[in-house]
Amino acid sequence: MFPVVDQLVLTSVVDNSYDIFTPGGKFGEVTVQRTPVPYPFGSGPVLLSEHGLAYHLESTRGTERREILLDFSLTARTLTNNYQALKLDPAKADALILSHGHDDHYGGLPEFVRAFQGRLRPGITLYAGGEDTFAHRWAVKDDGKKVDRGQLSRADLESRGIRVELAKEPAAIAGHAISSGQIPRLTDFEMTPPSARVEAAPGAELAKDTFQGELATAYHVQGRGLVVISSCGHAGIVNTTRHFQKVTGVDHIHAVVGGWHLAPYADEITAKTVAALKKINPDYFIPMHCTGFRALAAIHRDMPEKLILPSTGTRVVFGA
Repeated sequence: MFPVVDQLVLTSVVDNSYDIFTPGGKFGEVTVQRTPVPYPFGSGPVLLSEHGLAYHLESTRGTERREILLDFSLTARTLTNNYQALKLDPAKADALILSHGHDDHYGGLPEFVRAFQGRLRPGITLYAGGEDTFAHRWAVKDDGKKVDRGQLSRADLESRGIRVELAKEPAAIAGHAISSGQIPRLTDFEMTPPSARVEAAPGAELAKDTFQGELATAYHVQGRGLVVISSCGHAGIVNTTRHFQKVTGVDHIHAVVGGWHLAPYADEITAKTVAALKKINPDYFIPMHCTGFRALAAIHRDMPEKLILPSTGTRVVFGA
């Protein structure tokens, strides 16, 4: 049995874009809050955006309150600046989750851990989906050029008091969130990036990266259904959403949020993905990060009443 929460407040700490004109307010059953530029100008930190993603997840169940940090953007500079601009204290986190080992999701983590060493909860756990989270990642371009995507050091994190747990199976996180565990690949159209490579061991031949250890996160919100939170969705956002339905036994999807990694792919794959999501019929979509304009435009065309536009600094309140 997985946990049910009364309310979830999802804050987009870092996303690819920031738009002060994106409307907020009440959207059906959810409340959307946007963060304006501080005036007079210079009176507070201004939100920064970059090719990266980071979330702050705050949930309540009765008198219980939990805070989880999910992903850590590309740079610590942007991450730290935006925590301050949003008046969030990351030292209060009950748990950390890293979706996968790409630099636009873990890039700010090492410096964040160093800066907050001794301030985070003693023995705080970082949940990851598999050993490949800490493997050396590469991209191989069409011309054969290799791009070094870096490597996150598990040993460095552990030396600074972070407990690393590999959550390969679905599990409750901090008593409120639900981790996907490793996600089965069942659709015939969702794919992983053709250029992605992984170096399983130092000096080993580069292999195709299937992102087997990539995690997604969900919350079961009382009276609403599941809020599915993807980071890059290399396993496929349709696979991810159906996986959560199966493991939780909850059929209704309240929202599908996050990066769906459709931006680099052909229109055909985007069209099939949006068609499959339409059949699943969530109440809301919040496409972010690597989802891409074409997918966002397709949802706006086919299901405009379900689309909540993304922007760095956005807070979405799910539940009472």
